[in-house]
Amino acid sequence: MFNADEEHISAVAGYGSGKSQVIISLLVSRVLQYPNVDFGYFAPTYADIRDNFYPRIQEIFDDLMVGCSINRTEHIAKIKGAGLIYCKSMDDPYVIKGFEIGDAFIDEFDILPTDKAKMAYNKIAARCRTKFPDQKINQKYIATTPEGFKATYDLFKKSPLDNSRLVQMSTYSNEHNLPTGYIEGLRNQYPEQLFNAYINGEFVNLTSGTVYHAYNDSCNTDVVHMHNEPIHVGMDFNVRNMSATVVVQRKGIAYAVDELTGVLDTPNMIIALKERYHGCSIRITPDATGKNPTSKGASLTDISLLKESSLFVDAPNKNPFIKDRVNSVNGAFEKEKVKVNKEKCPQLDLALQQQIYDKNGMPEKRLDNSIDDINDGFGYIINRLYPINNYRVSGVARNWK
Repeated sequence: MFNADEEHISAVAGYGSGKSQVIISLLVSRVLQYPNVDFGYFAPTYADIRDNFYPRIQEIFDDLMVGCSINRTEHIAKIKGAGLIYCKSMDDPYVIKGFEIGDAFIDEFDILPTDKAKMAYNKIAARCRTKFPDQKINQKYIATTPEGFKATYDLFKKSPLDNSRLVQMSTYSNEHNLPTGYIEGLRNQYPEQLFNAYINGEFVNLTSGTVYHAYNDSCNTDVVHMHNEPIHVGMDFNVRNMSATVVVQRKGIAYAVDELTGVLDTPNMIIALKERYHGCSIRITPDATGKNPTSKGASLTDISLLKESSLFVDAPNKNPFIKDRVNSVNGAFEKEKVKVNKEKCPQLDLALQQQIYDKNGMPEKRLDNSIDDINDGFGYIINRLYPINNYRVSGVARNWK
């Protein structure tokens, strides 16, 4: 699992997968291999270090008949004939200072809040500056159970660190070492999302119910826009951060094949669409509230700007009810009427995975509009293509070609 040459390595795995034992065993191996180098072990709290790390490290060195003395006040393990293991809590990243190590071994990283975990990781990385005699690079190892879309997801999947590797493992890989019925017991205990995280080692939303629960890997496609093919655009208006999803329709199935995000205002969105899809028929289903004051801040409304640009606008008198819009998207995914090219629509892919319900039972709104805007625009067009009929997706799609 950790036999890798990358500088940043993360093993994301379920309960009982043996990830903590592996990371501690690797630490022991490094201590013995490089007796003149100090190393670091990091956990969310000192209680975790006291209860989990100290007993394991003591047992391993006792079995190897190598002396190991632990200073629980200074949080240091001294290995006979070798160096020190600095044992530090990540709960207060600012105290991770005053020592130098070769490699860092980090356990249950995702238990920490995302911002604190990232700060701790930066502090730990700064400590890894002892040179190895054979010129091996300083490596940082993480072993964690995924706790939603948190620090490990951000650093190793969403925007991966340079020279990094992510390994995802399931509890099933260590099933032979677990009590009979252990995994099935957890399956019966946890809902599907928690089971996928805590057994299969998957990144799933654990904060609350996911709005677009029907979206999964089976909803993805490699379909791309063909030359001069008509496009349908779902658009949401927002000052300085407009977004749009481009959809093509083939044989009754809608494919999301492109996205435009972070666009300044409606005039800039018009220019971007016309340049990117020059010669194509462009039909836009926008946020109906665009009939109100414009994102540009001028006297014209957003929808009027779209119409005056010679784009075809399919704007209802008002937006669908939020519940209907969400149900139409989920229903279309379930009926395999909608597919998303996540390579071409990475922000839409993330947004569909991550948007949750807030405390009032409404789709969560973020201050940076990073998730809700693109989902809203996508929902407007899908609701027009596959409208809700008694909260079920109509079996017949609208065809605008």
